[in-house]
Amino acid sequence: MSTSNPQTVLRTDRLRVRRATAADAAFIHRLWTSPTVMRYLGYPEGLAISIEEVCRQLADGPDSAFGSRLVVERLSDGLAIGQSKLGTPDADGICEPDIKLDPTHWGRRYGTELWRALIDYAFRHSEARIVQGTPNRENVASVRMQMGAGMIKVGEGVFTEHLGSHPVTVPVPYVRLQITREDWALGTVAEREER
Repeated sequence: MSTSNPQTVLRTDRLRVRRATAADAAFIHRLWTSPTVMRYLGYPEGLAISIEEVCRQLADGPDSAFGSRLVVERLSDGLAIGQSKLGTPDADGICEPDIKLDPTHWGRRYGTELWRALIDYAFRHSEARIVQGTPNRENVASVRMQMGAGMIKVGEGVFTEHLGSHPVTVPVPYVRLQITREDWALGTVAEREER
């Protein structure tokens, strides 16, 4: 997608997604340390991370939309409303995006708009065969959002790898949702034909 700002990764009808910079560290730190944002990710008291560590992660990130931290802004006023990431496709061709929106912007369908755009971007700009989501089973809104984008359930499990890595962590029961490149193409063609 062509844009005037080289940091811009993609745009939707209401959102702009751009590469994060050091100036975004305080905003990202606020999201990551929020119990509300992080509770479904296994950190019920928020992520125990310093702003200096956030800055280091931003500085050490890859020079690509894949794998780097992204900031989600409203097009209407440039306000940062969330942080996102597009996972680099693994050896099996699976790409896993991530979204963390500020709770004051929940319920406005920004997540749905962004999730669809991230799936589309992954298939257009990488060799990904599958886009995968692993939302917490208890996060009904995230599960519904991802399934609404055409993803189907292929399994479930419990994340425990993070246990003990921070002062307070809990297991994360997740559902594994996926959409293939072929199914995404069929769905987007059907959407265009409906218009």
